Amino acid sequence: MLTTEGAKNWFQGVTVPLPTIFHKDGSLDLGSTISNVQWLINKGATQGNTILLIAGSGGDFTSLNTEERKQVIGAIAKLAKGKIPTIASVQSTDIRITIELSQFCEQVGIDAVQISGAYYYDGRPQDVISWIEKVASHTKVGFAAYSHWYSGSKYDLPVNVVEKLLEIPNTIAVKWASPSLENFMDGVQKFAPKVAVIDNGPIPIFGHILGCKSFISHVLNYYPEHPWKIWNLMQSQNYQNAQNSYDEFMIPYTKLINSIAESTSGEGVFVRPGLEAVGLIPGYSRFPSRDEAVTNEIRDGFKQLLKTQKQLF
Repeated sequence: MLTTEGAKNWFQGVTVPLPTIFHKDGSLDLGSTISNVQWLINKGATQGNTILLIAGSGGDFTSLNTEERKQVIGAIAKLAKGKIPTIASVQSTDIRITIELSQFCEQVGIDAVQISGAYYYDGRPQDVISWIEKVASHTKVGFAAYSHWYSGSKYDLPVNVVEKLLEIPNTIAVKWASPSLENFMDGVQKFAPKVAVIDNGPIPIFGHILGCKSFISHVLNYYPEHPWKIWNLMQSQNYQNAQNSYDEFMIPYTKLINSIAESTSGEGVFVRPGLEAVGLIPGYSRFPSRDEAVTNEIRDGFKQLLKTQKQLF
């Protein structure tokens, strides 16, 4: 298991939520899921520029059964082991599944598991703390404590609750976001000296200045050059150019994914048109995500955006 100091050195770069690929009939397409990750590795994903987030929200974990989650996590753990940091989601409304998946991740060599309290009910501080303490009593795998205020319970995790979670020896990272800028800033400033903080918000350049070790990007799945460029600029403290480059792509990109989000829920669904645009295997979505929400106009928008950006890169 990584120590907190080891995690701050190991977890560096862009955290990419990997999409899970499905066949048209809805069955798991494990081969294509692995193939897309191998493409990313061939493009240069390695420790220092990339963290693989496996079977998280972007990987449609809520539509996977436990065995499917194990298949995806195990396959990608084998692909990345020793070369690229890995985090896998073990969230569930059933703590027995969270424990089972955490133990599995420990067995296959996952560096940390993305963990939160139960996400159906509204948040209660001691519920969250007790849940994660209970899981910790069954595994030694590292924890990346996760504030998922924008989904499930809509619980904006208070900073003082996370500080309690940092007292659990397993906790070596925090995946942090908040609808409150004040809460976000307060959290980063308190957590960063202790553990690796992964910025899950919309202002990664500011987060890096505050001390975050990574930021989230779905774009890395099919256009890794852009988020890697942002990361390198931030690492060299060239923050003005980092912000300009970030805005140049992310403003039109955000309009495209918002067009999808207006019609259907989920995250993998808005990664698929990007995969398709660069010739990777997009697969199909499982309900509640509906692929018909991705219109031909949106697909063309992805293709044109990527074409323009690659000409400018």
